[in-house]
Amino acid sequence: MATVEPKFSGVAPDQPQGAYFTVSIAQAGFSDAETTAGGRVSPCGASDFATKPTTLAQSLLVSRGQLRWKLMMNALAIRSNFRVVNIVTTYGSDAGDTAITTLAFGLVFENQDFIPTTGTSVDGSTTTTKAMYIADKIGEALNTAHTENCNVYDPTTSGGVTVRELSNTAVTVASVGANTGIIRDAITVTAVPGYAANTSGQLTADASLTYSAE
Repeated sequence: MATVEPKFSGVAPDQPQGAYFTVSIAQAGFSDAETTAGGRVSPCGASDFATKPTTLAQSLLVSRGQLRWKLMMNALAIRSNFRVVNIVTTYGSDAGDTAITTLAFGLVFENQDFIPTTGTSVDGSTTTTKAMYIADKIGEALNTAHTENCNVYDPTTSGGVTVRELSNTAVTVASVGANTGIIRDAITVTAVPGYAANTSGQLTADASLTYSAE
């Protein structure tokens, strides 16, 4: 049997040449205390919930989760452009005072060869695959101390009236876990096979970059 590629049909037979990974972050072991360590990680904002956070302290947890999401996206974009697909956030309820328990999403990288396969993970273990490198970058973001001005939902009231619903506030995040092992063990990254080119003639040898600390 032979494969005939449709070169003149307007279809690009060699696409995509990228890589697809699924990510799951189990967050039950992460802090949800009303401190800089709390808030876990989530793309959800206060207005996404059926019931908004009832206190400023709880709202800050939501903002910290969003800030960690941003830091995670920044860390993943260092080597290659990518897009996020199929986000699933799991909460105990749809109330803003409820902590996220699991975050799952897909990552479609534009160029898989830009994703390294070697290095050292956040917990000190050796990175040997692209999936492990991605988990490493996520772990670094979740173990980061960082402060940034953010729009924070403020439910504070005076005389029964909300003083200001949005506040430009300096939000500080610290590591979400008691140690790096807890953070790394919570992150599962899996490569989805068969996403790259379909025929052997379109595939190239792996030319992944050697990892170096950013």
